[in-house]
Amino acid sequence: MNDLAKYLHERMETKDKVNTTFHLIKVPTEDELAFWIQQHQLKHCAGYFEWSEQFKRNMWVTNEDT
Repeated sequence: MNDLAKYLHERMETKDKVNTTFHLIKVPTEDELAFWIQQHQLKHCAGYFEWSEQFKRNMWVTNEDT
């Protein structure tokens, strides 16, 4: 994941002709990119715990809207 963040950061920093949009925005740091990559990878984990009387324990319930 850090390799991807490093690669993306370097590509944005170079401001080469591949994508000239990045000269208009603040280039995110490698740490910021790594954070957003991690958040994207974890989005399927969104949910909450709910008590189950049947099993007498907390059960993970996945949010349906994510």
